[in-house]
Amino acid sequence: MTKSVISRVMHENIVLVPGADVILHLGDIVKAVGTEEALNRVKLLIGPETDVEIPIDSNFDVGSILVTNKDVVKKTLGQLNVLDTYHATITRIRRSGINISPSPSSKLQFGDKLIVVCHKDNMKDVSSIFGDDDSKLSNTDFLPIAAGIILGILVGQLSINFNSFSFSLGLTGGILFVALILGRTGKTGPIMWTMTGAANQLLRQFGLLFFLATVGTSAGSSLVQTFQAYGFELFIYGILITLLPLIITTVAARLFLNINLLTLLGTLTGSMTSTPGLAAVDNLVETDAPAIAYATVYPIAMVLLIITVQVISLLS
Repeated sequence: MTKSVISRVMHENIVLVPGADVILHLGDIVKAVGTEEALNRVKLLIGPETDVEIPIDSNFDVGSILVTNKDVVKKTLGQLNVLDTYHATITRIRRSGINISPSPSSKLQFGDKLIVVCHKDNMKDVSSIFGDDDSKLSNTDFLPIAAGIILGILVGQLSINFNSFSFSLGLTGGILFVALILGRTGKTGPIMWTMTGAANQLLRQFGLLFFLATVGTSAGSSLVQTFQAYGFELFIYGILITLLPLIITTVAARLFLNINLLTLLGTLTGSMTSTPGLAAVDNLVETDAPAIAYATVYPIAMVLLIITVQVISLLS
């Protein structure tokens, strides 16, 4: 009801890890975990906040467990039912650098980090359910990557005709479209369509290297001729076209929408479909918040770009 999680309860100076059968009494102290809105609902429901700290009982432990068991990926916490089976409470899910307040409907992804509170005797069993194997995070299965790229190329070759107008996603759009679907699916039987953070980062850096090499080589071959033909005028136009939308968007996002700065940086680079821009941001921060915002905006911007170019080409 509050969208928060109760991790500990202290009743008459006795610390309990709450289960479904624990009853709250007047004067009990509850340790709740959740968003600010969720905690406000908790205070409204059970009482005001207190500075009293609940100690961790010597028989209980708070552990960080990695989800590396493929059998539990895409399953909900309610399906696993570790609370009733092992009296274990999952207080937080950390995914891509972001803390998520868990609920019974929360679906697990490969590489999630779970904060678990349970009895020391049960911690080993709970860890074995989720895997908790660091070595699996560094393993990369290239079959799903190759299959996704091939499917994307095939989808990009499909063409939709409307009278005289013909539309196709192309190579980039096709791979992007398939990647979105497979990433949302997450898992098909034994095949995992998602990658670990380390593998994702390596592939991104490797792809960026080839992207910059290709762009630099093709642009550099005509750089001198372009400068001789247009002088600084074309470069100034390019700077204005690039900067003005960014400045206007930044001012509007900060003043009217109050968007977080890191999210805004990812949004700006995604709207520009600028992979090098995202790489520059990633090197400056320690969180994946810009990359998540980038991944949200980029597909829309890319599809609009593809459609706009084909419409302009048709009109011209």
